[in-house]
Amino acid sequence: MVNRRQFLKGVGAGAALVPIAGCSGGSSDAEPTTDESKSETPTVAVGPEKKLRYEPETVEISVGETVEWEFESEGHNVTSKPEASPKCENPDGAEPFASYEGDSHFSLNEVGTVFSNTFDVPGEYVYVCTPHAGQGMVGTVIVSE
Repeated sequence: MVNRRQFLKGVGAGAALVPIAGCSGGSSDAEPTTDESKSETPTVAVGPEKKLRYEPETVEISVGETVEWEFESEGHNVTSKPEASPKCENPDGAEPFASYEGDSHFSLNEVGTVFSNTFDVPGEYVYVCTPHAGQGMVGTVIVSE
């Protein structure tokens, strides 16, 4: 099974060679067409190199954007549920998120899985890996308007 990063590495160089319809010809004073308005979904590596950390530890996004977490080693999860750890924080009015269902805070995600969450409330979200929060496996998502 190819994960998202491997797929993007494999097609990254070739993607620049794909012709775009309607981009040839036209006046010389026309603005070049770019796709900068579409930003790539931020991805956080969970347990990279079998270390107890998130990489990057802090992600900054705008309201309505999504963050993905890719599980790179065993024994981890992602949660901002306050009952999972006193380190978890969510802005007022925000729904806590977790890479597992229900209240089983020590549920683990398999290597290679991806969890995503869309953030609709601005503020700072502090999340943890429940089994490793005590060892500093803590991350932050900062959501601006």
